[in-house]
Amino acid sequence: MSVRTGAYLKIGVITPVLMVADVWLAQKLFPGFDPGAQFISELGGPSAPLPAVFNIGMIIAGVAGLFAGAGFAHALEHAGGRRTVSAFSGLWVALTGLGAIFAGLFHWPDEMHRACGVGLSIQFAPLFTAWALWGVPGHQRLARFSLGWFFGLLLVLALLTGVWNVRTGYDVGYWQRGHAFLGLLWLGIAAWTLERGWRLRLAQAVDAASA
Repeated sequence: MSVRTGAYLKIGVITPVLMVADVWLAQKLFPGFDPGAQFISELGGPSAPLPAVFNIGMIIAGVAGLFAGAGFAHALEHAGGRRTVSAFSGLWVALTGLGAIFAGLFHWPDEMHRACGVGLSIQFAPLFTAWALWGVPGHQRLARFSLGWFFGLLLVLALLTGVWNVRTGYDVGYWQRGHAFLGLLWLGIAAWTLERGWRLRLAQAVDAASA
């Protein structure tokens, strides 16, 4: 059992904090920014007074997300989860980090900035985590929690994309933030839960080896 997996999961816990803090700080440094009518990406665009704050922060948080994805894949498999599904769960988390890196490297409104859309992969991470752990003893709470969270995220995504005409041009930024925040919140909770389980199994393996 690799100690690095536990470290990667700890990084997964702080990744959401890094992203939220970066957006909060960049917004504070952007007088007149309208969080409802404007997209998050505009914090790193040409009209922002200090775009480097947002862009560099996204790159740092994105790299952290890549490590978190590796931690998810290994931890889920070693917890007894299905190997292929566990790998995909880690992939969706890693792609979320990759999306943040793209957002920081290719500043809005650069056409390449659209590549940050791969960050929406966080939508599928709860579903695949639930699938990987379904029926695995000791992980049923996380599996059920993740499945329920997936459907909640799906609803918010539908509203964000304009289903039922709930979203308007003046609150699209709030819907975007809501979906991102919910996805990141799940990431932090799931990474923390998996890290605790990983630490417990690691301790048991050490005890068994010493015995």
